[in-house]
Amino acid sequence: MLTFLVDTAANSTFLNVKSFPNGVAKSAAIANWKGTDSVIGREVSLDELVIGNQHVKNLKLSAIDLSSMQQACGKRIDGVLGANLLEKLGMTIDLKNRIARFSATATNEQTQFDELDRQLATCGQAFSRSDQQAFAACLDPEMVLYTFAGTYHGRDEVMKYFASSYFHRDPGAILNLTPRAHHLAGDMIWLEYELRIALPQQIIHARGTALFRNVGGAWLLLNMNHSLAYDE
Repeated sequence: MLTFLVDTAANSTFLNVKSFPNGVAKSAAIANWKGTDSVIGREVSLDELVIGNQHVKNLKLSAIDLSSMQQACGKRIDGVLGANLLEKLGMTIDLKNRIARFSATATNEQTQFDELDRQLATCGQAFSRSDQQAFAACLDPEMVLYTFAGTYHGRDEVMKYFASSYFHRDPGAILNLTPRAHHLAGDMIWLEYELRIALPQQIIHARGTALFRNVGGAWLLLNMNHSLAYDE
């Protein structure tokens, strides 16, 4: 259980570096009445942050020394919730009754993100076992794929590319797609992701964006665009 101070006047969310000692050393910009100061801290990656019934995944937050704030509050402070994360959580603060409320919209968004991630995992498993029929069902008929190997239009053309490049190898190609950020727009979700494909003599790492369209409860891949980060 972590204790966060809610600061609606703060634009950014910060973690206490003593509570989150792991991460990459990186300076952070702190705004105050004098202006903006740069302090030494760490960039911390969180797979998931759960507050109440809200889940926020794949966060990157700055961790700084909050010792003076802890002394002023007289208790342990693991972080400060700023306006950026409060908005993402759909949280409003009832100051009179001292309670926080979450919007139904935010809850619905996270439910859709979770369902997309679940379907992505299933589609990734189909890819890794070269199940072309199951994987094709994950693609929109009008899909467009932009990749370092070329551009492919339509489900059939995209499947031909995947079949010739990755399917039915021995050992098989293993796909891991890691979501980095989700953005909901009507019946579509725009996803930022990192991609790793393990081939017999090569490991491909890529980073990109994808657009999914909801069709009858299924999130179908409509557009995918990635570039090679590096390979091994």
